[in-house]
Amino acid sequence: MVFIPADTLHKTTYLDGKAHERVYIEFTLDYASEIIQAIGLERFENLLYNNFFTVPSQFIRIVDHIYAMLIREKQHSDSFSECAIKNLFQQLLILLMRSFDKPLEQNTALISSPVQVLDETIQNAMNYISKNFSQNITLDLVAQKLHLNASYFSKKFKSINGFGFKEYLNTIRINHSEKLLLETNLSITEIAFQCGYQNSNYFGDAFKHLNKISPTEFRRIKGNIKD
Repeated sequence: MVFIPADTLHKTTYLDGKAHERVYIEFTLDYASEIIQAIGLERFENLLYNNFFTVPSQFIRIVDHIYAMLIREKQHSDSFSECAIKNLFQQLLILLMRSFDKPLEQNTALISSPVQVLDETIQNAMNYISKNFSQNITLDLVAQKLHLNASYFSKKFKSINGFGFKEYLNTIRINHSEKLLLETNLSITEIAFQCGYQNSNYFGDAFKHLNKISPTEFRRIKGNIKD
């Protein structure tokens, strides 16, 4: 099990010839508000976001039961469901964090291992993109800043994180544009410029390619909180 902070670009890969099932839950921090209040946001994030959790077979039934109850509450909602979902989800989080927070010799419920840090060069490249995506960033420019050959950098970037440079940059820009669409009254053209696109038409095409709908439709469907 792995917990991924909001707006963190990631991709799932599978081993060839193996059967896989992926269960994922999207949640906002208010679903863990009582836990955060009890242990603090910093400790909460350190426990969840920096580790992989492997649940031994004898505890999988408990986790599966929580998943099943969450799905049932979601599919057959009533006036109690919101409270029930929050309670069930916090049970899952507490199971993970309580087990990992024990001294190693007492930690029999779960096995956890630190998240491996990316290659330092590629991490620096990703950090640079995150801070400068609104500018005219190119692969050659970033490679030059890292003192690397552009072709070598391109291959290394994709081999390490599973995304090509252009795909990564474009996804970072689109993710930011989604926030602006929902949280501001900026026009589509203004949002395009703020996210590093030179014209709104190219932005619209890129947005639709990723989200299957146009920026205007996205804003209308999701609802602009500034309306």
